Amino acid sequence: MSRILIKNANLITMDENAAGDCMVIENGKILAVGREQKLIAESVSGANVIDMDGACIVPGFIDPHGHFFISAMAHKLFADVSCYPVGKVRSVSELIENLRQYGKQHLGNSAIIGFGFDDTLVKEYRMPTAEDLDQVSSARSVLVFHTSLHMLSANTAAMKKAGIVDDTFQPECGNVYYENGKPTGVFEESEAMLPVVKKVFSPKMALSILKAMEEESERYLEKGITTVCEGAGNMAALYKLAYRMKRMKNRAIVCQSLKPDGTLPGKISFRNGKQLIDGPVKLIADGSIQAYTAYVTQPYYKNHPSRPKPEGYCGNPGMTPEKLLQAINEIGRAGRAFAVHCNGDAALDMVLDAFAKAPSANYDARNLIIHCQMAREDQLDRMKELGLLPSFFPAHIYVWGDNHVHTFLGEARGSRIDPVGSAVRRDMCFSLHNDAPVTEPSPLSLIWNSVARMTQKGEVIAPEQRISVYEALKGVTCNAAYQYGAEGFLGSLSRGKKADFVVLDSDILNIPVEEIPDIRIREVWLEGRRVR
Repeated sequence: MSRILIKNANLITMDENAAGDCMVIENGKILAVGREQKLIAESVSGANVIDMDGACIVPGFIDPHGHFFISAMAHKLFADVSCYPVGKVRSVSELIENLRQYGKQHLGNSAIIGFGFDDTLVKEYRMPTAEDLDQVSSARSVLVFHTSLHMLSANTAAMKKAGIVDDTFQPECGNVYYENGKPTGVFEESEAMLPVVKKVFSPKMALSILKAMEEESERYLEKGITTVCEGAGNMAALYKLAYRMKRMKNRAIVCQSLKPDGTLPGKISFRNGKQLIDGPVKLIADGSIQAYTAYVTQPYYKNHPSRPKPEGYCGNPGMTPEKLLQAINEIGRAGRAFAVHCNGDAALDMVLDAFAKAPSANYDARNLIIHCQMAREDQLDRMKELGLLPSFFPAHIYVWGDNHVHTFLGEARGSRIDPVGSAVRRDMCFSLHNDAPVTEPSPLSLIWNSVARMTQKGEVIAPEQRISVYEALKGVTCNAAYQYGAEGFLGSLSRGKKADFVVLDSDILNIPVEEIPDIRIREVWLEGRRVR
């Protein structure tokens, strides 16, 4: 590969030891960063010179937590039933009509599947029931995924396929709603949902998955994301196949879940270890705040009108404390790291206690708390002491912030969700994520969310939790790389690292904060090649 000189650029390197206005690239790696005159004199004879005309360049964005595979499925193979203002659905009746039309247009699909519905954003304030979805089709399976991915509605045909026809199915973690001994079609959390999902997803659907991943790869690159994340599941083989068939350009961090019997998944080996990164073992400590399934220390602020909970309801853990302790112990004994899904503060207490008690806990590993939305000050102190690293979900501030404050949690708890400012003051290495497809993959929006902390209704919540643009940028570049042990080759524009970078049309550090979401991605480079 020929040598490339990127000159006349506004380089935001994310490395205090690397500064200048030009960068030399050779064989897909950064050879040097510095001032143009010096580099030309020393090392760029015969280089292909590219003048950036003062454009702002940042390291390639890293998605530290998302569900790339599900995001690909949602955009390619599912009906979009997102609710206003995110989407167009405003009522359950509109949902039904949307799914009917989708079914007519996709007669070859064995099932009709919708994604993105939010019961808190429709006038009925409820999930669709089996009776509702039977109006879409009584013969084909019909599923509707809540936008949080922590709830599911199914029609009668789908439930019959899964053998759920009465009230005998009672998951240990999760919930199935019944009326008069019959399932209503509404399921909460993965243990309850999976029996239905596994029966409905057809082998025919798998034929379209690689194409969907290819298209999603391009969509992520449009957002400047050069490294994607598969945040759960056991899909290493699928990603290996996608790379071998050249269906993906982005790198991928793949986090594998515990096996059904509770044992650890095998470590991922791939001939190009820099392309497929073996992530930590994924654990689930609770559910979702907006689904009323996050595990919290104090009851939810307002009860859900269509899914009423008993007095004092605080959600439920995603696994028992005993199983969590056992998992952390086994992961540590194997010398590995974990990434635990943790939204509520009670769930975080459970994780902190289990980690502190586990005799084989791996304190040297980069163990992650994913979402970490309700972390209290005392919990952040414990996390710092134990070396646990937070990955925050600031997209919630804009999308659900108003409901967090006024419906789910109340002002005191709801306003300080995603306490990134507190993490900065403790000098914690944090990352920022979209949890796609729960929210759209957009690092620039995450940065804005963290800096502005503004809800859809224009309310600024917990302004003391605001951080600088530069600190937020660290959350999708160098900090994200560090959390996954990839700081040796990703995360900054430094000598010896992969030449992954994004060219912006504005200087992100020196424009009004409100303009950050509108910054245009001009170019995306991966290993010294322009891919967009």
